[in-house]
Amino acid sequence: MKKSIAILACAALLCGCAPKADNGNAATETEAAVEKAVEAPATGGLPANGTVHELTDATLYTPGVKVSNLTVLDFNAVWCGPCRQLAPVLEELAKEYEGRVTFVSIDVDTFGSLFESFNMGQSIPAVIVIRPDGSTQKYVGTGDLLPAEKFRAIIDSNL
Repeated sequence: MKKSIAILACAALLCGCAPKADNGNAATETEAAVEKAVEAPATGGLPANGTVHELTDATLYTPGVKVSNLTVLDFNAVWCGPCRQLAPVLEELAKEYEGRVTFVSIDVDTFGSLFESFNMGQSIPAVIVIRPDGSTQKYVGTGDLLPAEKFRAIIDSNL
């Protein structure tokens, strides 16, 4: 019995969580802004200042965005256990790569349309690494990102 529970717990950590289903409410202003932003990708983004930025403007990062430096988008939710495990690693790496890599935390409950626009599936945490040339790498779950050394190797290979 204990072995079965451990296997289920490991599977949940590797696979991630699924975002909460849409309850049928009309699109929020945030989702409307995302839909508009998806039509015309942004350029630039937030600074690489040693912190993990909480996204407040959906127009900053849309599919096809061009960034000034390597950028890590972390799609997550407060109710997601694997997301909570990844958060301190992001904070550690943001400090370590200050001035070189921008880290952005995106709440899927607030920015669900943005999450969907990146075609990441239904599981979180979901991480997108965006290079200045616009190319991306996508990771779902924590299997490729934890422990921190794995995530660090991904960043180093993209710098």
